[in-house]
Amino acid sequence: MNSYHRFLDIRDYIPNINTSLYKTDGIRWPEFHKQLQFEDLNNNKIKPWLHSMGFTSTWIEFFYTPPHDDGVIHSDNVYYADWAKLIFQFGGKGSTMKWWNSDMVMRVSTSAEQVCSTQIPERSQYNIGDRTNDHYHGQVLVTREQYSSLQHEVEVGDCSLVNVGPLHSSCNPTNDKRFTITIALMDKNTSYERRILWDEALEAFKPYLVDSSIDLCGVK
Repeated sequence: MNSYHRFLDIRDYIPNINTSLYKTDGIRWPEFHKQLQFEDLNNNKIKPWLHSMGFTSTWIEFFYTPPHDDGVIHSDNVYYADWAKLIFQFGGKGSTMKWWNSDMVMRVSTSAEQVCSTQIPERSQYNIGDRTNDHYHGQVLVTREQYSSLQHEVEVGDCSLVNVGPLHSSCNPTNDKRFTITIALMDKNTSYERRILWDEALEAFKPYLVDSSIDLCGVK
């Protein structure tokens, strides 16, 4: 049983977002990032549903992977903590999420300047597009595919539970734009932002799990 991904059946709790409102021409994955609030998801069932399980979130993100491109291989933290997120995909049917191992990682700031300069250095200029202004939430680990070995790959579908502590990335080999919204799961009942870990989230979302033996295009 993998510790990276599970399919979820949560059809009443899918965000309703109009991706056509965002300008993405010529923009690659590091150049697009948007921080959202629950209200931006246009589904007023999501927040109370998470609260009913003891969860909340102050970190809801919006990503874009253009056609025939990949996202940066990264961990969401610098110590491989098994942070759990909900992920919702829009467009790019046939694209995947990948998880990796690597002994060669770089610790970088999440600022647009450092992510772009280290991950797309072939560009003398970059376009932050709809990326949240002054986006910075600490440091992450990044690496490149030539220094990595693939551990797992799957189409996340409309909604999945994912572990973003291990190195991971998006892959969009399709002709369509791929957008994703992620909701970082946090403990509603603590005075600080305690991140929900993979095993805890897996237990909480048991009623919503689709047959976890199914990997649509998985590396076992």
